[in-house]
Amino acid sequence: MNAKSVLLGLIAMMTMTLSACAWDSAQVGRDKDREIMDLRRQVEQTKFQVKAKDEEARKLEGQLAEAKKLEAQVAGLQDRLKVMDDMMMSKSEDIAKLETELAVAKEAAAAKGKGKGKGQKGKSSKSKEAPAPPEASAPSMEAPAPAPEGGATGKGTP
Repeated sequence: MNAKSVLLGLIAMMTMTLSACAWDSAQVGRDKDREIMDLRRQVEQTKFQVKAKDEEARKLEGQLAEAKKLEAQVAGLQDRLKVMDDMMMSKSEDIAKLETELAVAKEAAAAKGKGKGKGQKGKSSKSKEAPAPPEASAPSMEAPAPAPEGGATGKGTP
C-alpha cells in the first residue's frame, strides 16, 4: 500500500499541477484575446484619426489655394490702385497748372480792365463791336492756349 499510496499521491499532485497549468493557459489565452481586441480597437481608432487628419489636410489645402487666389487678386488690386494713384497725381498736377494759368489770365484781364476803365472812349467803342464769347463755367481738361504776347487780344487788326 505504501507504493500505491505514494503513486496515488503523485498522481494527485500531477493532476493538480496539470489542472493548474490548464487553468493558467486558459487565463493566459483569455488575456491574450483581450489584448488582441484592445489592439484591434486601437488600430481602428488610429485609422479613424488618420482619415480625419487626411480630411482636414484636404480642407486646408483647399483653403490655402483659395488664400493664394485671393492674395493674387489683392496684389492685382494694389497694382491697379497704384496706377490710379499715379493718374490722380498727374491729374492733380494738371489741375494745379490750369488753376495757375487761370489766375494769371484773371490778373492780366483785371490789369487790362483797369487800363481801359480810365478812358471812356475805349469803352464806348467796344460796346459797338460784337460781344465777347462768355467764359466756360467749368474748366476743361485740356490746357488753354497760351495768351499772345504784346497785349494783342485777337480783336481788330492782327
